[in-house]
Amino acid sequence: MADAYVGLDIGTTGIKAVAFDEDGRELAAAVRPTPTHRTGSRADFDAPELWETACEVLRETNSRLEAAGHRARAIAPTSMAESGVLLDSAGAPLAPVIAWFDGRTQPQAEWWARHVGVEPTQRIAGVSPQAVFTASKMLWMREHQPDAWAAGCHWLLMADWMAYRLCGEMATDYSLASRTMLFDLAARDWSAGLFEAAGLDRALMAPTIQGGTALGRVHFDAAAATGLPTGATVAAGGHDHVCAAFGLGVTEPGMLLDSIGTAEAFFLVTDELDTSGQVAGKDISQGLHVAPERTFVMTGVPDGGGRIDERRQQLGLDWGEFMSNAARRDGPERAVIDELAHDAQARISQLVAITGTTPEQQLVTGGGSRNPLLLAAKRHLSSWPIEVSEHPEATAMGAAMLARAAALG
Repeated sequence: MADAYVGLDIGTTGIKAVAFDEDGRELAAAVRPTPTHRTGSRADFDAPELWETACEVLRETNSRLEAAGHRARAIAPTSMAESGVLLDSAGAPLAPVIAWFDGRTQPQAEWWARHVGVEPTQRIAGVSPQAVFTASKMLWMREHQPDAWAAGCHWLLMADWMAYRLCGEMATDYSLASRTMLFDLAARDWSAGLFEAAGLDRALMAPTIQGGTALGRVHFDAAAATGLPTGATVAAGGHDHVCAAFGLGVTEPGMLLDSIGTAEAFFLVTDELDTSGQVAGKDISQGLHVAPERTFVMTGVPDGGGRIDERRQQLGLDWGEFMSNAARRDGPERAVIDELAHDAQARISQLVAITGTTPEQQLVTGGGSRNPLLLAAKRHLSSWPIEVSEHPEATAMGAAMLARAAALG
């Protein structure tokens, strides 16, 4: 059987497994909605439920692979960032996973700013204190779920959790660690100083490693649950936006990726960190790329493509009706598209100004890249060419490329 490489993508709206051959051609794929539990303004994930959904898509993908004469040689998970699962000493989840976009942790971010400090957080972790980051979620759990917190022995981010269930090894790649508010970017390790200032236990965290590092091999129980071959290599993946950039070749300084999903992220590759804290002070985060020796700056529009869908639902329209109305250039349908394009351009202009780098091209990917009216509005505002990626599964492809790198050593 010919080798295949699998990217497992744990996204905000969908969980998918996509397999590719050694030349990056898609061989098989499966997707399921991400199970999400909402109570009022709050949103949680159930870690075992996420795993079961991942097993479903992996079984389906692997079945199609084998029918086509291919065998999965390696797999790497990629995921939404910031959300994490607290585990006991046996590796069992102790509490629901707070969704990355859940705003309940705003008081904890404000506490962090007062007691840990804005300046050291920006200088060390490359981010400003915000509710979205992992540390704010950890502080919320410590305060509101003290029994679970007291029993906690490990904290894994979502891609880490999947890799652990596949091979039994715990690790966090640099790109996901960059979204925790606890990672020393320059040292490429957890910051003892930030942990101490926050009163958090550094021992909760898994070792940090470069994306594309081999973690272990699919063990018997995981093979039975997923259909993957026993012994297939399991590699560290990374943050979904960063893996998408890697899959699309956005790895050289000055390259810009615009990823339009539920949220919209703007990702600009850099070749060195800014350790002054000034970049994060502009609400632009820094991080380490899954591409070795590369760094990035990133900003975004939190509601992104989700803003358009929310307006569509408010108006009670299906997508065809909404887009038909928007094409007439007046009314609330067109207004929300133009508004999103303007907000996106303002954020990109801020990236350009703070880094002093003008992109030669803006590469657009994600579900929103298939909205022709949004693309037209973006092109009208941009000072450089905007091209649409030809790879609809860039995130999974980036993860699969990391899996291949790990398998080939």
